[in-house]
Amino acid sequence: MIIGGDKEELSAYLGRKFDSDNELGEPVRLDLNEPHMVTVCGKRGSGKSHTLGVMMEELMTLPTQVKSNLNGLVIDAMGIYWSLQVQTPDTDLLEDWDLSPSEYPVKVYYPAGLEEQYEEIQQYFHEGFELYPSELSVEDWLYLLDIDETQAQAGLLSQVIEEAEEDFGQYYSIMDLLDKVEASPESANIKDALHRRLEKAKNWGIFSSSGSKIEEIVEGGEFVVLDLSGAGALPWNVRTMLTGILVKKMYNKRSFDRSREEVKKIKGEHTEVNFPLVWLFLDEAHLFAPSGHSEPSTDPLVEWVRQGRRPGLSLVMATQQPGALDNRILSQCDTLIIHRLTAGQDSDAVGDKISELHDAQTISHYMQQIPKEPGYAYAMNDDAETIVPVKVRPRKSWHAGESAKLEEFLPET
Repeated sequence: MIIGGDKEELSAYLGRKFDSDNELGEPVRLDLNEPHMVTVCGKRGSGKSHTLGVMMEELMTLPTQVKSNLNGLVIDAMGIYWSLQVQTPDTDLLEDWDLSPSEYPVKVYYPAGLEEQYEEIQQYFHEGFELYPSELSVEDWLYLLDIDETQAQAGLLSQVIEEAEEDFGQYYSIMDLLDKVEASPESANIKDALHRRLEKAKNWGIFSSSGSKIEEIVEGGEFVVLDLSGAGALPWNVRTMLTGILVKKMYNKRSFDRSREEVKKIKGEHTEVNFPLVWLFLDEAHLFAPSGHSEPSTDPLVEWVRQGRRPGLSLVMATQQPGALDNRILSQCDTLIIHRLTAGQDSDAVGDKISELHDAQTISHYMQQIPKEPGYAYAMNDDAETIVPVKVRPRKSWHAGESAKLEEFLPET
């Protein structure tokens, strides 16, 4: 069975169907050929991050000629998907599924200015990334620095950014902004307050006058993990801002490239991909596009799910609180993978989506039937009228998303 498609060689082996006695049956696969908007939901510990990891592994096993035209990008705000590079030690479990351990060629980026914090684990974190400060508008900076637009600091910030752009174009640094603040005739109190905020931003380690270009990070044939956990140093609003910038840039570049490809097709010319098709993975999605208020990443993600199909953009997002996710995103998802949910608000949110194809009685029945053991789920796609019970297969690589336990630190006997 292939959910959402019909080409086995261009699909992901998700797991196997289970029956009322939890006995496993035929394989369940998920289409990777067409763009999809996938939501994986479930309470903490139900296996949703594991399921994301399985889909990442499967994307990296596609035929080489296919992979060369796409990029897998993980926005990793939790710092757990670097472990795709390491084989799982659970060989016995894999044998039960006729699978073997594997490690995957993942490129992991981290905030370049935080290199010392990553030093001990740098064998798995390969390259620092930085953005130009000019990537952010004045409004973006006000948000990041927690400055109200009516404050005097806002006027000074706008002034120094304008002066930096006049002197350096897009290639200015935060140090250049700090120098402009010092040279300003504004009062010392206002200058000191803005100086402190900009110093804090400098310490995040993500801004530079020689920033990374999106084409350098998102290349065809690559699978990239962008670690935004920042070893705990990056505030959450910085993570959502970075995500919004990256999503917007990828959408714009891929949309333009798709127009170029279509013109080539009309002319009967050979078409090559300049900017790759993208499978974007996002864990804890409700924090990037929450219901009730907007984050800097919200509108770019909404545009991605609404308009991304034509340019070949896919999104796989996981959330333990689907009820807290912006409904504009959840309503556009064509594929749902539902692990165990208990909170009424979250079950209702998923139920509203499923009810487009199934009646409420059917939804309630399936919700109650999901086993408590991690890894069990129900999967559905808008094109099919069936809900598929699936036990997600084991990871072939190391799963770094499990909870820390005290027993890990006991001496071996």
